Amino acid sequence: MFGRDGHDWAAIPERRTLTESIPRQALFAKLDRRAALTIVRAPNGHGKSSLIASWLRAHLASERILVWVSAPQPSSTLEDFWAVVLDRIHAAGIALPDVDDLADPFTAAAKSLNALSRPVLLVLIRPDLISEPELDDQLIDLLTLCHNLDLVVTLSGFGMFAEPYLLDTDHEVIGADELLFTTSDTAQLLEQAGVRTAEGDAEQITSLTGGLPALVRAAVAAVRDSRNSNREREIKTNTAQAIDDYVTDSVLATAERLKQHEFLLATAFGRSITVGVATMLFESQRTDTAETVHEIRARLVTLETAGLLSRVEAEADETWELPPAIRRSILAHHTRVGIDPSQRLSFLAHNRLDNGHHASALDYAVEAQNWTLAVDIVEQHWVTMIVHNLDSVRSALQRIPAEAADKHSAVEAGRALFTMHPSKRSTVIDLLPESPAELWELGAQPSAKDALSIACVQSIMLRMAGEYGLSAETTRRLSHLSRSALENNPEAVSAQLPLMRLQWAINFQLSGRFTESTIKARMAYHGALSHGVDFIARNSAGSAALNWALAGEPRQARHWFELEQKHPDPGGWLEPVVKIAGLTARALAALDTLDFGDARIALTELGVPSDTEELWAFVVYAHSQFALTQSSASSALSLLHNAIGVHSKQYTATSFALPLLQSAEIDLLLALGEGNKATALAKEIADPAANPWTLASVARLRQRIGQNEAAVALCHQFDWSGESYPRAQMESLLVQAVAHSELGEPRLASQEWSRACSIADQTGLLRPFATIGSADVEKLESMAVTKSRALAEFSKSAPAESFPGSVRIVELTEREQKVLSLLALGMGSAAMADKLYVSVNTVKTQLRTLYKKLDAHNRNEAITKARQLRLL
Repeated sequence: MFGRDGHDWAAIPERRTLTESIPRQALFAKLDRRAALTIVRAPNGHGKSSLIASWLRAHLASERILVWVSAPQPSSTLEDFWAVVLDRIHAAGIALPDVDDLADPFTAAAKSLNALSRPVLLVLIRPDLISEPELDDQLIDLLTLCHNLDLVVTLSGFGMFAEPYLLDTDHEVIGADELLFTTSDTAQLLEQAGVRTAEGDAEQITSLTGGLPALVRAAVAAVRDSRNSNREREIKTNTAQAIDDYVTDSVLATAERLKQHEFLLATAFGRSITVGVATMLFESQRTDTAETVHEIRARLVTLETAGLLSRVEAEADETWELPPAIRRSILAHHTRVGIDPSQRLSFLAHNRLDNGHHASALDYAVEAQNWTLAVDIVEQHWVTMIVHNLDSVRSALQRIPAEAADKHSAVEAGRALFTMHPSKRSTVIDLLPESPAELWELGAQPSAKDALSIACVQSIMLRMAGEYGLSAETTRRLSHLSRSALENNPEAVSAQLPLMRLQWAINFQLSGRFTESTIKARMAYHGALSHGVDFIARNSAGSAALNWALAGEPRQARHWFELEQKHPDPGGWLEPVVKIAGLTARALAALDTLDFGDARIALTELGVPSDTEELWAFVVYAHSQFALTQSSASSALSLLHNAIGVHSKQYTATSFALPLLQSAEIDLLLALGEGNKATALAKEIADPAANPWTLASVARLRQRIGQNEAAVALCHQFDWSGESYPRAQMESLLVQAVAHSELGEPRLASQEWSRACSIADQTGLLRPFATIGSADVEKLESMAVTKSRALAEFSKSAPAESFPGSVRIVELTEREQKVLSLLALGMGSAAMADKLYVSVNTVKTQLRTLYKKLDAHNRNEAITKARQLRLL
């Protein structure tokens, strides 16, 4: 049946009832993009066809002809498939070619579509059920031949278009995670179904079902008539029953039809299923002949193609999984028929532990309620897991019963930490003695190993909570304790110290204690070498390299980066974590030596820091410094603001990220000539001289806006004889040299210039010379005649200046500021005159002066520009 717009609406499956259909605007937007190829890939129950049908009825533009082809029978041949497509093309009112061409239905379909002047939308439901590898190529050929054609396909697995990003065709992909219902989606379904809801209903149903659309719809129908006073329990019971019914009627029935029922039940114990895991689980329950790896993989692919298993793309090895809610239902089925899942789950926990997958082993042990094993895993591997698998550790510690954790100090400490009231957090460090003598005495006791474990967990958790000062203080005490423990009982603590020291290095690093961090990183590196642990050695070397690079010691940074490269990539989830510090160090060292090509390569590999990246501020800082050399400050400023927004919980007063990125933002604003914005930001820093980075940036800002005396005075407020910060010190000396030169003080200018050149010669720093104008460089060198080797090297490259020679700022008098404030309140001239006890003419004169300073022509323009300049 054709509508007035020419669409074959009858071809689209019937719209779901009101209680089953909701608009998915974010997904509709992807479909609206009208890519040549749109792939909707997800297992059964994710509502792929429903999504497309709903979108078509709501969003299909009238100029496109719709051709909808339903899922083929699995037994269909390639020719059968194209014959059906050709039939649907004809049913949509599209003329077919000459009869002779119909012998090859693919060619006939291509000719029919190519002959049209109107655009066509071809929707293919589950073409991957055709087990012919040529179909991928034919569909791409069809898009190539028919330029007026858009193709939307739904797929279950990766049998088709496994790597769409390798195609030359414009494409869009909608994945399984995007199709899951959110809590707000579930709430909308409940409302449309007329369910009397209470607070938390939508959250509970979404959690129980995992957001799987088919299960959410079943749950909504099941709880529609809930009347029980204990609503939460009734929703849980009804939802569980609805999921069980779906699993029996759909999942297990499909597996039975495919002759994979026994295999699915056996492998459902696995949270993630590789061929190896599936082989172990399946063969452990069979007495007949073992199957080959190829046969086991074929079973998994069959279940994937049928839409029962989904492929986990992030894993290096081929891995599949069941939706969590469906897996839980199958495990409950095992229990109901007298099979205790805990034995199988414990078996998997031991297997994962033997293969070094500690967090996965912990998840299985907790699921099996094998608390002895769970406690043992936490005690033995807490350092690795708490850093890289925090959610697994947190969940385990919250579920391990108190009696199981009894007399296990590290586990008890972790449980206490996760249930700690925020107001008590500041007292955590008091669990260790304060004085070195008491710490030394504790280190000689048998309890030293437990004390180290407990306090180390706490230091990491404090760091992750943004309490960097407390984390560093705890780490200092741990250093004293570890020295004593190592001397008095080395066998008990030596094996765990390399990994601990690496974490202590990071604790110090994130709080800006670079000397202490480098010491710990160096000790962790050499300890990892002696114990043969490559990933700790690599990460430790990278951390040391980053400390040197941040301080402005490119030669030392390169030394440690070269040591890092001697150790192989750990692979898997550890690889990006381990490489971040070293790559950031490489980028900063390359920038300092003007190797912009290498800096670009390192920054490209780094990319934008993830939401969970602890070193995010250092990565952003490296991007910002590169932007200053490439005249691309605007994009770096946007990256900086976005990163601060994402990591607001880590952007705290005790984090080194705060002064580091304040400095970077001032520099970027200065490079853009935004003097007022940079000045406003500088005023927000209580004590710029408290940190070398903010000191150098604020001093440079003051010098560029003409405040030479203030710039020199600020530089003198820092004690450069303490820790070494060569880059910041060199930049501050260059600021002073230019300031003294402009103040007509050549002797002082020559003195500071000579000291700056000396630092450059000692360290290899070249980029700081670009922070002042080339004319200033020539003038200062002509005064002092240093004959600096570093300066000669810099002059060969002659990079662009990072900052303008001077920056204009708009400064208002006190009266002009008052007039501006009243203007922003909407007052007229007469009202302002009354408020300020002056004549109207005086106010008008002040407004004219204000408009001139702001380069504005009316009230609205003046207010807008004043806000842009941070004057309001």
